[in-house]
Amino acid sequence: MGVKCAALLPHPPIVIEEIGGRELKKAEKTVQGFKKTAAEIAEFKDELDLLVFITPHGPVFRSTASVIIKEDLKGNFGDFGHPKLKFSEKSDTKFAEKLISNVKEENLSLQPLRKNDLKNYGVDQELDHGIMVPLNYLEKAGIKLPVLPISIGFISYEELYKIGQEIARTASELDYKIGVIASGDLSHRLKKGAPAGFNPDAHIFDEKLMQYFRGKDFNSILNFDQDLVEKAGECGLRPIITMLGTLDKLEVEVKVNSYEGPFGVGYGTVFINPETDKK
Repeated sequence: MGVKCAALLPHPPIVIEEIGGRELKKAEKTVQGFKKTAAEIAEFKDELDLLVFITPHGPVFRSTASVIIKEDLKGNFGDFGHPKLKFSEKSDTKFAEKLISNVKEENLSLQPLRKNDLKNYGVDQELDHGIMVPLNYLEKAGIKLPVLPISIGFISYEELYKIGQEIARTASELDYKIGVIASGDLSHRLKKGAPAGFNPDAHIFDEKLMQYFRGKDFNSILNFDQDLVEKAGECGLRPIITMLGTLDKLEVEVKVNSYEGPFGVGYGTVFINPETDKK
């Protein structure tokens, strides 16, 4: 029981066929990386009880991460001109409540967001594009599982890592097998005209991150050069660190399936297969 597979997946809506149209060809490596990673996750679909998504685009707070606790989750791409492109997913409140209990024991910052909380914060859909873009490819690969949406907070990397550990602990205590998806784009400053402007050193962040994944050098990811992080203007490092916490004390196989930055934003797809507990 516990974490059976994990992945880093980006979330540019342009890689959704209905949204990207002709532009989709410019991100062909990412499309193929998505399909390959989704197929690898699909090999576990009959074993998995739950998909845990860690997103930087849900309800994000400065002082805490958060988890949406609601039986039914909905979202659409209305913000990207496609309101009819919708997702409706089941969640698992039993897992979510147990996770909240576990993080409280460890004094970690993970805020439960229930129906009234979502209303009070003006959150009108539970699934953001950081979840829906990967879901698009996962469901096309035949994966239809309950979804747990966890949003990063601007808390320390160490605390995010510990929250990841508690996600894994919760799975073990409930005898769940889970897949963990870190949703994140990499540098937003790769080219002139990129969404966050251009920085000539931004590409180094992406290159080092992919290098660290290939070498399974998770310690370097956890202790990333903060100057480079700032130059990159990324949104993927915190989801990645939370995911890595779920893999603590596991031996893993890592496959970098794709990387490119066609629109000035880096997109990486990575599949992680935990093998055995470290002795």
